[in-house]
Amino acid sequence: MKNYLFEIKKALATWLVMLLFAPVCFASESESVAEFKRSHHCIQCDLRYASFAGSRLDDVNLTGAYLFNANFKKCLMGDAVMRSAILTNAQLQYADLTRADLEKASLQDADLNGVTLLGANLTFANLDGAKMEAAELSDAILTTASMVGANMPNLFAVNAQFRNTNLSRANLKSARLNGANMEGANLNGARLVNAVLTNTDLRGAQLKQADLSGASLEFANLSQANLQNAILAGAILNGANLQDADFSGADLSKIDLNGVFFEGANLCRAKMPDGSSGICGH
Repeated sequence: MKNYLFEIKKALATWLVMLLFAPVCFASESESVAEFKRSHHCIQCDLRYASFAGSRLDDVNLTGAYLFNANFKKCLMGDAVMRSAILTNAQLQYADLTRADLEKASLQDADLNGVTLLGANLTFANLDGAKMEAAELSDAILTTASMVGANMPNLFAVNAQFRNTNLSRANLKSARLNGANMEGANLNGARLVNAVLTNTDLRGAQLKQADLSGASLEFANLSQANLQNAILAGAILNGANLQDADFSGADLSKIDLNGVFFEGANLCRAKMPDGSSGICGH
């Protein structure tokens, strides 16, 4: 009987503690969200799990904010400042973040399908594992960003800056990357099937084991790029610069090499368009 009474008292005490403190926590959280909605400023604040879906949030300042799993679906957030914000697992589908400043922001595993990031600054941002199907990144700056394993089929990134960006194992199937600067980018193991890379700067890029089947590389600059064991079957290379590029072991079948600048390129053991194997040594 004593043990039974003790358990009842213990349960009551626990319930009282929850009753006393829980309202304070919930009030604090709702006040924080309400304050942000009112002022559009919430620097280094905690808005995890908060939902702002469909809201107009132009010019917001969320510098350093903790936005884990926050919901910004279809929000209008032009010119937003979200430098160093934590947006891991955040929901940003079809949001408009035109010219937003997301430098050093963490967007790992975030859902950015259909998002608009025209002219946005994502320098040093972490987008590993992010979902970005049909996202609009034209003119965006992603210099030295990390996008390992990001899923970006049908991406629009015309004239975007990807210098020294880590795009290893990223899915860029049918992406439009014409005129993009991808100098020194890491695209090892990336999927670029049917991607448009016309006039794209890929100087010194790492494309080992990348799949560029059917990709359009017309007038692209691939000088000194590493394409060891890459697949380029059926790719279009008219006018491309492949000077000093490494194609050792690559699949170059079904390619028209007329007008392609190959000087100094390494074709050792590459599968050539005529079915022969590339000669090793110069």
